[in-house]
Amino acid sequence: MLKYLKSLFSPISISFMVFIFILAPILAKAQSSSVPSPATCVGEVPPYLAPANLAMMAYQGYFEKQGIPGYQVFEEQYRFGKITSAKIVQAAIQGCLLSDKYGVASDPDYVQDLTTQVRILIEENR
Repeated sequence: MLKYLKSLFSPISISFMVFIFILAPILAKAQSSSVPSPATCVGEVPPYLAPANLAMMAYQGYFEKQGIPGYQVFEEQYRFGKITSAKIVQAAIQGCLLSDKYGVASDPDYVQDLTTQVRILIEENR
């Protein structure tokens, strides 16, 4: 019986129990987020979308399901700050049209390029 108890509490089994009961739930929670996983997207999500294309898609209403309206309402909400370039990027990621695999959502240059493209698009459509 003593051998059984010693083997039950060996360093390997204790490490395994710590992992199963403490670390596994923490890791599982850290991996879940509001951004869709590749499993929820149909087909492969492109890792890059040119800011000009993303601006045009947002303007045309491609992200209505994500709460970004198109055309005139888009222009108004963009001017008043209800729609931002960062929100457009997030909507594209949530809509499975852009992947954040390489951190495009946190790339300030990408977001700034998108801002520039949206402003140009709005000016051209006046």
